[in-house]
Amino acid sequence: MFKIIPLITGVLFLLGCNSNTPKFHEIISHTPQESIDELLAGNQRFLNDELININHLEQIELTKHGHKPHAVILSCMDSRVPPEIIFDQGIGNIFVIRNAGNLEDHNVLGSLEYTVHHSTAKVIMVMGHSHCGAVTGALDDIKHGHLSQLVEQIKPSIQNHNTKKKSVIETAKQSVHFTIKDILHRSKTIRQLVKMKKIELVGAFYDIETGEVKILEEYK
Repeated sequence: MFKIIPLITGVLFLLGCNSNTPKFHEIISHTPQESIDELLAGNQRFLNDELININHLEQIELTKHGHKPHAVILSCMDSRVPPEIIFDQGIGNIFVIRNAGNLEDHNVLGSLEYTVHHSTAKVIMVMGHSHCGAVTGALDDIKHGHLSQLVEQIKPSIQNHNTKKKSVIETAKQSVHFTIKDILHRSKTIRQLVKMKKIELVGAFYDIETGEVKILEEYK
């Protein structure tokens, strides 16, 4: 008896949670701001350990015939910065493009244009992060194979401060700003969609020490 009651209580609790917990696949972002709000709400769920997009098998079933991602995240490849997890988006809700230093090139631009012109994304978010190895490499003037040309692209963003940690943070934020400017300059498609307010292009910053994402209003 003492074993059965906790089991029944646990089952009823889980059933109650499943019936009342919203599923993101039931939410449609009609505007760029709604998409941004969902990303920030997802990050808050992540911080509160209240993830709702964790039934990956269900998400595979729901997306096997198509998907309608509401945003695209251009972020660093750092293993500590997985966008689907830190924004609690699971499978099928966001496009993700990742490379060292969250930089853009012709392949990235083509991918971004696809997400907003031929697919459903309402927001392009360029996201930097603290403790970025690519930024640190630029500050240290690393020379090694193809890595050399990568860090050269970050060097114009270098911000020198009295501590290395501060320099990495501010350089990473400035690099986000430069990437956004480059995207707008190099992509007529994205530039026009932003001008028409059909999409929004925003900068964000992820703090590896806290797990929090903040919009960089000064770099929008």
